Amino acid sequence: MIYPPNVPFSTPDLTAICFNSFPEQQNTETVDDMTFNFTISNNSPDITLTSPQAPHGSATVFYGSCVFRQEFDDTMKRSFNQRTLVLISHHNFLAFHNRLLHQMTGNGVISDPTALEAAYSQMAAWPPPSVGRLELPFFGSMISLDIAPHHAFPLQGLPGSTPLISDKPNSIYAYEPVGSWDTIMQFMPCITDLWVLYEKLLLCESVIVIAKSPQLASEAVSSLLDLIRPVPFAGAYKPYMTMQAEFMSIGIDGGTPRPFIAGITNPFLLKRILGATEGKDRMRPHILYLQNFDGPVPTKRHHSLHHKSSRNALLDLPGGGIDAQPPSKRFIKSESSTLSQIESLLKLGDQTHELDPLIRRHFAELTAQFLAPINRYLATSVSPNITSPGGNYRYASFSVNDFLHNLAKHGTSVKLRGQGPIQRHRARDGLYEAFCNSPNFYSWLDMKLSLEKEARAGLLSTGASTPATAASV
Repeated sequence: MIYPPNVPFSTPDLTAICFNSFPEQQNTETVDDMTFNFTISNNSPDITLTSPQAPHGSATVFYGSCVFRQEFDDTMKRSFNQRTLVLISHHNFLAFHNRLLHQMTGNGVISDPTALEAAYSQMAAWPPPSVGRLELPFFGSMISLDIAPHHAFPLQGLPGSTPLISDKPNSIYAYEPVGSWDTIMQFMPCITDLWVLYEKLLLCESVIVIAKSPQLASEAVSSLLDLIRPVPFAGAYKPYMTMQAEFMSIGIDGGTPRPFIAGITNPFLLKRILGATEGKDRMRPHILYLQNFDGPVPTKRHHSLHHKSSRNALLDLPGGGIDAQPPSKRFIKSESSTLSQIESLLKLGDQTHELDPLIRRHFAELTAQFLAPINRYLATSVSPNITSPGGNYRYASFSVNDFLHNLAKHGTSVKLRGQGPIQRHRARDGLYEAFCNSPNFYSWLDMKLSLEKEARAGLLSTGASTPATAASV
């Protein structure tokens, strides 16, 4: 059932929506609704999407948000009935879309035509999305939606240490992550993997998240990309993929090779992706295996297969295990005090709600520290001869070698690995050189230039309650 019924989805897109809206594997004992997200390419020529004002929606990507429900039914061959309600949009407002779906399904059946019609009529009366705060009536309540000037602004949806009076408890930030580290950390192979994954994503390397449910997989993908903000990940973003997915978007089956982060639940799909990336001059994707384990989450990885804390040395998959191949070296050093805090909070189990703000604030500060030398170099290197005729900064004279000389002179506050000063200096130069040569550098620089241009034009002076750390971009 499609509402409104006249949406001209192409047959391939409608098929893709259907396949991605259901879990590939599902525990028959599940009674709670499951929420997850996916993205597909817009291959419907009759659907033309335009967004004349900020925030600009994507004309080429559909963002899907799902609520999946499973109910016992002894009249069915498999003894249960499965239904999914999915909302499709060209705006990446996943947290907001999830809230809408929960309000539509919380007190009734999941596929009520009357509810769909009522929801659509209310949405159609909303003003177009714009940067700032919108008050939107929906199903008898008022939803406050805050839209930041860019999706990569850090700490969206996280209240400050002194919450503002204007921050309403039910306010939603359009680009806030849909997951929480209070949940995700319980499934992590070890705590220090946070810094491994952070570095991989900061340098725009590929990551595969494999979990038992699409909800855990897509929430982990969303939360991982949040760690490196305000750096926008320049690779393909696939919070949940099935075996029937279109793989050209991640450079497989004929597509242009590009980095990606993908959430999956099918071990055979993992083998397919790894097999397609081998021997093609591509770096092997890093695998994050999220699963239930006995005992507490260890601080560090133990690479021995026989060690009781070896939670991720070998992925036990059908047809033989896959070596997770933890990285042999990293540039960034784990922060010992943050490690200890995470370890203490994990011991509280489900009683803690402090892990998420702790982890998000730590990595937001780490990213700000990492970007500080680049921002300093750009500020001192800008001169009138590298502006466009319109007066916009272009940073056309940026040189990686000159920047590294500047970095050697002024240093960085990021803690780096190494036994002595020489090793740490090599790690510093290796980290920054890899970043400046990665697609993420250009995605961040493009965001920085566009925000500077909008700020000079007075387009960012809105009533939105945006995080103070947005200035670190």
